[in-house]
Amino acid sequence: MKVNQLMSKNLVKVTSITMVPEVAQKMRQENIGLIPVEDNGQLVGVVTDRDIAINAVAKGEINQPVKAIMTKALVTIGPNSNVEEAIQTMLQHNVRRLPVIDNGRLMGMVSLEDLTEAGSDQDLIKALRTFHKKTKHA
Repeated sequence: MKVNQLMSKNLVKVTSITMVPEVAQKMRQENIGLIPVEDNGQLVGVVTDRDIAINAVAKGEINQPVKAIMTKALVTIGPNSNVEEAIQTMLQHNVRRLPVIDNGRLMGMVSLEDLTEAGSDQDLIKALRTFHKKTKHA
């Protein structure tokens, strides 16, 4: 199965000058943990709930634009990639969500949860175990 068959297409997006509290509110309202950041129709980053917690709240600096805390080094995937490629990309880069890009344009977002619809059980279990080991606390 291809990524474009599983990805979320109706994305909540913000610009790089959107303030952190507004992004956090959007995440809460939409029950999502990542929001793409676009400027002039170009994906320039993503902001995650972790970015907000670690790069803003923990530093006591929440009243700032998301460009100061967003993830800029993006790992993306194409819409015609298959589920196994998406899982391998997530594992390789330790990410649980991938922007789906086609010809430089954001088409959607695919998450590990989306991939449970069509991924092999073995690949998904391997991914979950890997993520668990990397985030496990003593």
